[in-house]
Amino acid sequence: MKPPGSDPSAVAAVLSRVLKRVDPEQELRTYAIWTFWNAEVGDTIARRAQPTRVRNGILFVTVATHSWMQELRFLKEQLRARLNARLGAELVRDIMFIAGSIDEALVPAAKSPEALFMPAATPEVDLPPIADPELAGAFRRVVQARAKRISRTVKHDT
Repeated sequence: MKPPGSDPSAVAAVLSRVLKRVDPEQELRTYAIWTFWNAEVGDTIARRAQPTRVRNGILFVTVATHSWMQELRFLKEQLRARLNARLGAELVRDIMFIAGSIDEALVPAAKSPEALFMPAATPEVDLPPIADPELAGAFRRVVQARAKRISRTVKHDT
């Protein structure tokens, strides 16, 4: 602390110093996972698994069923890498999956069956960057043709 009568410090500087003393490992930053979990893992996983707590760099994730727990074990390293990339540091050392109930308030809304098959005005497929413009155009045409075919199928079925 500065002696009385010296220049005042900015609040951000004071908070930064306090947080470095209180949380030297920056584990508080890890709790940002709750803000982007659904976007990072996708709706399918987010409906079945939710982060629960963090302790000593281990993220505990509650999973609705044992079969999903097994599936997520296969994806553990990929999930850990994606979360750490989003956090900007290697804050998650490991992920532990535990069976439990999912908080329905945190689950993303399911899309209606019609919405799953209705193509958007422009196909929602993210093609990787392709250097060859001719090849990129061919892939784009394939995606557009599939969207048209699905659109016709849905119209005929209704």
